[in-house]
Amino acid sequence: MEYLSVGKIVNTVGLKGEVKIYVTSSFSSLRFKKDSTLYYLKDKEYLPLVVESSYKKDSNFYVVKFKEINSESAGFLFKNIEILAIKDNDILDKNQYFYSDLVSLNVITEDNKPLGKVIKVEEFPAQITLKILYNQKHYFVPFNDFFIRNVDLDNHTITIHYIEGLLN
Repeated sequence: MEYLSVGKIVNTVGLKGEVKIYVTSSFSSLRFKKDSTLYYLKDKEYLPLVVESSYKKDSNFYVVKFKEINSESAGFLFKNIEILAIKDNDILDKNQYFYSDLVSLNVITEDNKPLGKVIKVEEFPAQITLKILYNQKHYFVPFNDFFIRNVDLDNHTITIHYIEGLLN
């Protein structure tokens, strides 16, 4: 079973055990809906947390009440804990990918010239961007239809439309 990070608990909110989570998932409304089961890692074991209620604080944060956390002091024990979800490809539409599936893919041009390897997927307010390592330098390629021509998970490659100046 594979787990994906959906966020990190950064603080407590209120007295009843609500926690503030910095969200790292594109599916936050699905992940933090009532009765969803999420997990955290403790002593090499994945332990469940069930969402009792939640609301979106702003674009990067959710406030979540888990059934297992019932006081501010209990919530404080979870500060800086990463929250995980079981990877489920069924929630993806066609041409959607989990960020973790894109990391380490080889990047090539449309004429098969190698352009490095994806080392990170970054989500900026304007767009999602691939951070690529090529010749000991980092560069960024927007993850949109203009640049991304094909993602082939089976062959471990992303084909991009190369334009002059992209690697500068």
